[in-house]
Amino acid sequence: MLLTDGVVALRPVAPDDVDAWLAGEDDEQIRWFEAPGPAPRANVERAIDAWVDGWASGGPVRHLAICDARTAALAGGVEVRPPDADVPTPTDGLVNLSYLVFPAFRGRGFAVRASRLLVAWAAAHLDVREVEIKVLEGNAASLAVAARLGAVRVGTRRSPSGATFVVHRLRPTA
Repeated sequence: MLLTDGVVALRPVAPDDVDAWLAGEDDEQIRWFEAPGPAPRANVERAIDAWVDGWASGGPVRHLAICDARTAALAGGVEVRPPDADVPTPTDGLVNLSYLVFPAFRGRGFAVRASRLLVAWAAAHLDVREVEIKVLEGNAASLAVAARLGAVRVGTRRSPSGATFVVHRLRPTA
């Protein structure tokens, strides 16, 4: 699968992406995803294997590599998944959206573009009718992405670490 708007391209993540994924990790990513520290290589390999398997098996998590459409360089990832980890399929057409852009590609609109492409695909192929975006309070860049997508703030929720997520909802457009 390849989705593109001419600036970003989305494709399935592949095992060959491990080194680029590790190279793209930085302190901002670690902070805003509440990671305890840099990801060990084995964890990245397992995550990529799970993302590959999700596509192959039609699983509930759909993660795609964000690439620069001009150079094909790996720029990050974008994902939709069921809102509850214990529920293997989207509930009532609702999915969580998350996005990550590596430092060299930030500030160029890649997260917004990739999110729009994946949300449109999910609406057409997974019967997604509503998208939830949870952003840690204080993450100005991700809050700006949610706003640029047209998402509406609907409240707050505690994160696993006890911090506060700002919760937004978005309805895909046709």
